[in-house]
Amino acid sequence: MEEIDRVSLEKAPADPRLKRTRFVVGALAALAVGGGLWLWQPWVDRTPFTAYTVSLQEAQYTVRGSSPGTCVRTAASEEERVIYDEDGKRLAAGRDPKEGEVLGPEFGDFAGDCLFISHIDNVPGGRGTYLTEWGGGTRHELSEEDMREPVERQRERFKTKRKRDFSAPPER
Repeated sequence: MEEIDRVSLEKAPADPRLKRTRFVVGALAALAVGGGLWLWQPWVDRTPFTAYTVSLQEAQYTVRGSSPGTCVRTAASEEERVIYDEDGKRLAAGRDPKEGEVLGPEFGDFAGDCLFISHIDNVPGGRGTYLTEWGGGTRHELSEEDMREPVERQRERFKTKRKRDFSAPPER
């Protein structure tokens, strides 16, 4: 057996190229992971959802519905409501109901107007902003958050607002 005369505990100087290589590899790995997460965006809910929109028709453009407290538009009724992505690709569509609800006095400025609740099934989630179009008219921007909002909450807005508060939504 050989004897070891001397054992050194001193560290050998690190190769600067090895340090630089490790830094570059680490930085590239971090960029790859960050870029992958940015593209994938796992925090975004992409599941299809049912979009709800609440719209009003002024009382002068409606007639009494088939039962008390309901109303029907005198012009277009049961028109198609279409949802598009920002690039104009058609994503989903549904029909507005024939009859709506006559709003009571607790709705202030909107009392007597006709409220229609529309729902559109299977809207692809995760787009953020959508364009909606009713009856082939002008397209308006609407956020996913607004379309996912419960109908009751959308309906309640009309109790605290005034007609002048509701300006036309931005067109596209």
